[in-house]
Formats: sequence, structure tokens, C-alpha cells
Amino acid sequence: RLTLAKWLVDKQSPTTARAIVNRVWQAYFGLGLMPTPEEFGTQGEKPTHPELLDWLAVEFVDGGWSFKKLHKLVVTSATYKQSS
Repeated sequence: RLTLAKWLVDKQSPTTARAIVNRVWQAYFGLGLMPTPEEFGTQGEKPTHPELLDWLAVEFVDGGWSFKKLHKLVVTSATYKQSS
């Protein structure tokens, strides 16, 4: 179990952070940055904004995997402040 846990949070394997960030983004905006949130592998579609997804994932990991910081980052963004 420890090996799996270390692999899930390894910076060299960012899939976990990207999936979490995508789900949070999807909760706020209705659509994720990844059109197929359940398939991040090679069979899934490409992200609509890959640089943003990667940047948010890095910020999430560097922020200590803090959901509070991630939510704050999203809700204080210019994108969130735009009217629908």
C-alpha cells in the first residue's frame, strides 16, 4: 500500500493531481479541462487547455495537496469572475 500511495503522489506521475484539478474545475464550470474526466489515459480525449491543467496540477501539488488552496485559486481567477 505504501508503494501505491507514494506512486499516486509522485511528482513524476502527475495524473492524480491532474484528475483532481479537472474534477474541481468541472464542479465549478460544468465542464472539465479534460472532456473525458474518467479517462486520462491514451484512449481519452486531449485536454481543452493542457497548459492550464498542468499549471493548476503543479500549483495543487506545490500547495501541499490543499483542496482549500485549490478552490481559492479557482474562485479568485478571472475566468470564474466572468459572468456566464
